[in-house]
Amino acid sequence: MNSMLTDISAVLVLFLIVFLILREIVFRWRIRLRVLMGDAELLNDSRVKVIEIVQAPEGSMAVDAIRMVAVED
Repeated sequence: MNSMLTDISAVLVLFLIVFLILREIVFRWRIRLRVLMGDAELLNDSRVKVIEIVQAPEGSMAVDAIRMVAVED
């Protein structure tokens, strides 16, 4: 009896872990789709934290260390 209870508990914990991992994968996949589609409501979503918004042509990259050189005419 005690062994069966332990087995059931272990299976329930494994199912919970698998469920949480799958839920996180689906959540990240949906967020990525919303970002690619340009969903403006993403800014108001409480489950998402916006760190930086960059407006640039597609394929552009943000670089932190840029050295500026003065151009003289």
